[in-house]
This record gives sequence, C-alpha cells and structure tokens, in this order.
Amino acid sequence: MKNRDNLHKKLDRMFFPGSVAVVGASDLPGKWGNLILISILGWKYAGKVFPVNPKKDTVFDLQSYPSLLDIPEEVDLAIFAIPARFIPDGFRDCVKKRIQAAVVISAGFKEAGEEGRVLEDEIADIARKGDMVFMGPNTMGIASAHHNFEAIPTPTPVEAGGLAIISQSGNLGLQILKWVAHKDIGLNIYAGTGNEAMLNTTILMEYLGARDDVKAIAMYIEGIPDGREFMEVAEKVTRIKPVIALKTGRSKTGARAAQSHTGSMAGSHSAYEAMFAQKGITGVRTPTELLNVSTAMTHLPIPKSKRVAIMTMGGGWGIVAADECEDAGLVLPELSAEMISRLDALLPDYWNRRNPVDLVGEGDAGMYLKVIEILARWDEIDAVIPLGIVGRSGYMEDFIACQERMGGELYTRELKLSVLKNQMQNESRIISGIARLQKETRKPIVLVALSEGGLSLADTDHGKVISLSSPEQAVSIISHMARYGMYLKQRTS
Repeated sequence: MKNRDNLHKKLDRMFFPGSVAVVGASDLPGKWGNLILISILGWKYAGKVFPVNPKKDTVFDLQSYPSLLDIPEEVDLAIFAIPARFIPDGFRDCVKKRIQAAVVISAGFKEAGEEGRVLEDEIADIARKGDMVFMGPNTMGIASAHHNFEAIPTPTPVEAGGLAIISQSGNLGLQILKWVAHKDIGLNIYAGTGNEAMLNTTILMEYLGARDDVKAIAMYIEGIPDGREFMEVAEKVTRIKPVIALKTGRSKTGARAAQSHTGSMAGSHSAYEAMFAQKGITGVRTPTELLNVSTAMTHLPIPKSKRVAIMTMGGGWGIVAADECEDAGLVLPELSAEMISRLDALLPDYWNRRNPVDLVGEGDAGMYLKVIEILARWDEIDAVIPLGIVGRSGYMEDFIACQERMGGELYTRELKLSVLKNQMQNESRIISGIARLQKETRKPIVLVALSEGGLSLADTDHGKVISLSSPEQAVSIISHMARYGMYLKQRTS
C-alpha cells in the first residue's frame, strides 16, 4: 500500500504538475520541442513552464536554461524531446534535481532494435535507482483536462470530463482524443504509454481506477507483458468502473506490426478475449466502437440485463435493429397484454403490437415520449433503442432549400423558418425527456437519428443523451453495456 501510494503521488505530479520543464524546447516550427511547448502554453495551464535549450536564451519570451540543473526552482515534471542518446544524461540530471516524473517523447529505443533496447534498459535503470517514474519512451505525450495541461504534438482544446484514455499507440490515441474533443465527450486523463519501459497500461489502469473523477477507462492495447498482474488489477478496477479495451494484433500481420511499432509482443488474441471476459473488461474491435462504447459507459446508466425494447418510425430500421440484437445476443421480450393495451391508447389501430414497436409514421413528438416512457418503465426490459425520431430538422432544411430552388412561391420565408424552428424545438423536447427518463429509470436510452456523422452527444439539465447514425452502432453499444452489467450483477450476487 505504501509503495502504491508513493507511486500514485508521483503520477499526480506527472498529470497535475505545478511546474514543467521541456528539454529540447524550440521556437522552430515542426520540431518536437516546439510542438510540445506550444501545446502546453496554448491551453490554460496555470503552472510554471521552463524551456531547456543550451543554444537559446529565450523561447517564446520565456527564459531558457542550458540544463535542468540550471533551473533555480522546483520542477514537478520533465518532458524530453531530444535525441535518444542524450536521454540518460537528462535522467541523471532529473535524479540530481529530485525531479520524480518524466515523459520521454523521443523515439529510437527498443522499437528500433537491439541498440535501442540497451538504451531503454539504461534509462529505466537510472529511473528506478533515482526514485523517479517516466512515461514512454516513444510516446506522443499526456494530457489532463481538469488541470488544463496538455503535452502532445497536436494541440486539442478538449473539455474536462470523466473519460480516461490509455493508448500504446500515439497516432491512434491522439485521433481518439480529437474525437473526444470534437464531440464534447469530456476528457479526464490521456496517457500515451509508448514503449512502456517503466509505466505501463496495468499501472495506469490501477491509478485511474482509484480516481473518483474517472468514470470510465478506454484502452488501446498492442501487448501486455505480465498478464497475471494485468488480470489482478483489472478484476479490482472493473468492479467499480467500466474498462473498455481495443486489443489489436489478432492477425499474424497485425501482431508483427505491433512488435515493430512499440516492441510489444501481441500474444494470443483468443487468450486476451478470454481474459477480458473473465475479468469484466469490455473488449471491442474497432476505434469507432472503442469511442462509442466508452462514451456510453461514461455518461449512461449500465443496463442490468440483455433485454431491450425497440421503437421505430418505420418497419425497415426496426427489422435491421432486431436482427442486430439477435446477432449480438440481446433479447427482445414479447409485449404483454397490459403493454399492448397501454400502447393501443396512443397508437393507430393498425400498429404492429410487437417489439420492435412500429409507430407507422406518426409525427407527434409528445406521443414519441409517451411511448418511450411506457417502454422504459416496463419491468421486462433494461434498455431502449428509439429509431428515427430525431434528426428531421436536417430533412426539413433540405426541403426548404429544394423549395427555394423552385422560386420560393409556395411558402413565405417566415413560414419556412417557423416550421424549422418548431421541428428543432420538438427534437429538443424529445431529447430532454429522454434524459429525464434515463435518470429516473436508470436505463440507457440510445437514439438512432436521421443524421450522418456517427456518435453525437446532447447535453441537457438531466444529463447526456447519445445518438448514432445507424441501428448497428446503437445495438453494439447496448450489447457491450449489457454484458458488463451482467458481470457486475454476478460479482455482487
């Protein structure tokens, strides 16, 4: 416990530093030391920043220092963006200055061959003996949104939130980080682990699992060197929060690529899948799925079973969704006589009286919410997927544009804008109502919208509402969440 607490304090210094030194800081565009420094300075980071470059007196109007040892103040974190061969001396300076946390952006270590492996072992040995920890080498950096701290080469103004990301790949990790930012999902911590010479996925999963402000952990994994330790930590963490993992290298070609990328040994993919299922880790197969499922598990209640109700504006999507549910192992309970009677009071005589519930093209926003509420409060299901009831405003805009190309004689501009505004208000009312129902029933309600662009989040007074562009995406989310919910139920029973 004492060693773990000491490690976590060092990680606090890494992700929430009061002061940062950038070794290799530069004002030359395109240099790694330039990109990292701009990222730190260009956000709202309130700590002190010390450029280290022996050839510069100042960098971006900040005093530059010849070495770490020349900085007259305490430094919480050192970030290295210099050639690999100079890192050992830089680490020795960290030890002398009692800097306990470092991030090594530099490449040229074990991923580059035997000479690089020897160099990586050397810096790891210096760190262990010097009571310091480091991320990398060969990483694209870290970020902590609640601290307004971002040390990555692609500045990304991301809002603070509950999702933490661990990635053994820099470019894929940063792409996911961009998606999180652009879709307003909300980031907690981003950790690009690189070669994992010291800090690895297992250590970071345990650290993030212990943080109350982390609601879910998303991981990109190429390989795990110590499967037993990973499993022990995963079992503890998944009991208190979701862990979603994309494990690559399931093909022979992918496994070879992983080894040359970060030096990771991919291992048997079937063994990973079995380990994930046993320890409650939600395994996904694509980056899009990783984003979608992680977002849902961060913001939505976890269903307690695989039982789902579907409501659709038209038969086609309902059939697709039903097929996808069956393929994913989800169950669509038959409507009871009581449920049919309640829905009869709202729907036309010719509705299908089945699950999926077909609204047969009815266009009443108030009725949509009433049907969703009846389904959400049904004891026989634990999740609802409504299809096609939002996103019509885009269709309306296309209709108006088409009518205007005819000369605009049919409708006044005021009438067209009024119709569009009314449609948007109705959709806002639906989304707000769904958020309220999610909060009251503790059941996820995942929308499939008449729109493009994949995952979308709407923020309401009652919480977030998620919508997707296709039924299979919504079903994928619910099926993964349901498996995790059943895992939790088994652990507590």
